[in-house]
Amino acid sequence: MKFKRISIRNFRNFENIDISLDNKNIFFGMNDIGKTNFLYALRFIFDKTVRKNNLIDTDFYEKNIDAEIEIIVQIDISDIDDADSEKLRAKVKGALLSNQDSVYIKLVASYDPVEMEANPILYWGGSLNDLQEIKARGSSFEIDTIFSVIYIDAYVDLYALFKKNISLLLKDNEAIDENTFKKIKGNINKLNKNISSLSGIKNFERKIMPSYERYRDESVEIVVKSEISINGLYSSVTPYIKDCKSNKLYPTSGEGRKKLLSYSLYDVLAQDIQERKIVLFLIEEPENNLHKTLQIALSHELFENENYKYTFMTTHSSYILQAMDNVNLIRIFNRNRISSKSVFYQIPTEYYEQRQRLNKEIGEAIFANKVLLVEGQSEEVLFEKILYSQDPLYLLKGIYILVVNGIDFQPYIKILSKLGITYFIKTDNDLRRNNENKFTPIGFMRINAIIGEETLPVACIDGNTMQDKRNLYKKSKKKLNQIRKEEHIFLSRVSLEEDLDEVLGPRVSEICSEANGNLVSYLKEQKKYNMINLVKKLEEQDCKAIFNHYNFACLKEVLK
Repeated sequence: MKFKRISIRNFRNFENIDISLDNKNIFFGMNDIGKTNFLYALRFIFDKTVRKNNLIDTDFYEKNIDAEIEIIVQIDISDIDDADSEKLRAKVKGALLSNQDSVYIKLVASYDPVEMEANPILYWGGSLNDLQEIKARGSSFEIDTIFSVIYIDAYVDLYALFKKNISLLLKDNEAIDENTFKKIKGNINKLNKNISSLSGIKNFERKIMPSYERYRDESVEIVVKSEISINGLYSSVTPYIKDCKSNKLYPTSGEGRKKLLSYSLYDVLAQDIQERKIVLFLIEEPENNLHKTLQIALSHELFENENYKYTFMTTHSSYILQAMDNVNLIRIFNRNRISSKSVFYQIPTEYYEQRQRLNKEIGEAIFANKVLLVEGQSEEVLFEKILYSQDPLYLLKGIYILVVNGIDFQPYIKILSKLGITYFIKTDNDLRRNNENKFTPIGFMRINAIIGEETLPVACIDGNTMQDKRNLYKKSKKKLNQIRKEEHIFLSRVSLEEDLDEVLGPRVSEICSEANGNLVSYLKEQKKYNMINLVKKLEEQDCKAIFNHYNFACLKEVLK
């Protein structure tokens, strides 16, 4: 079974939106843009606890109660060996033909001005043009016998969760517990007797009798009896965390600890429900109250535990995404008219061993509005300083510098472009010696590969000096300027170090005496360390010169 699409019409802040889905979906975007409302659209389809409240005028887009709310979910059930596909096919029955491999579930709600609410009606079937109404009994529909929603909000209440599900979490085996129950009953009888013998109770009995006898003289007495019962055996149990090295109990008072224990409870509940139903997890901002190391631990659980087979999650944290693989990334954006972009993300084979690093970098980038991709940390150190000098709030504006640690920009470009995130690339004008002792312009070739066509000439040249690279750049400068404008790809005239040296010129000796007048050699000797040392000494005039220079035009472009 595989989720394919959802379309939402006239619901809350969604006027008309159509989104690709998968079985694990991550929704992200700015605050107050509709991520929670998207989860509620799913809940009105699959969660009877929400659906029974019906819909009110504020659930309609801009209170347009003259138009219907319509939510449609498409689910692929073409995998005949999948147990969940067969469960759903069997339940839909006559509304699905044998040759139809998709199930459409549709909610329609029309506003009733007399009742001042809209009653949702559900349909399903194998074709949008031939759907059958789903049978209902009160607020429950037949769909509720096959789907179960576990909704986890950002501030989950551990104790409320435990109390609510105590009968499911604590199941007695009466045969095994029979002797224990007898002991408990005997102890409760003793407890009741002891309570009844307390001085306060005896004093009350003595005081009440004379008053009662004034109304009726008979041979009776008033007694107060404790009636603590075994029926409420689990009513006062509370989860604790116990130190294995001692008998001390620690209340689960820390919010982070509570949250992790809550997810453990949900895990146990899901295992029990999955025997009977298809469980959908709808999770809001799981990172709340968790330190980044615990977010990473939770990430592994969410993306690797089979219980979370069908997950719809909102998040603002790259740490929650560190273990992601085979997930659908969905970016929701634009405040005025909500829109979205989505991409299915699968870790490339060559990156699998280092997926945590790759996921962290991509996870940071997808929350940005603009991303500047650079080859290494030297560029990152320098560019952060220059951008901050020109606009201290550049990070708040959603500008992010992504270090690819090499020249393989493609995995990042694919994700960013499909999510509609503007990106810029800064890369070096590299040459590589070939077998004929000539030099191949691999910087040009890299740009051609990114664009997808042979835009720049790739003929070999004779030399590999700084001047050879500058001459190569000069011959194609018109085309390179066009690529800057249209593709946002900025090739260095030579490399970061040479281009920076050209800008600073004689100022190098004043700024950094350690370079001994040779900035290029100094920076290439210990790249990151020496770049940090240089950047600390850059003054406002230096930053401004770099920012305004042709060699570093990518910085001005990303701030526009």
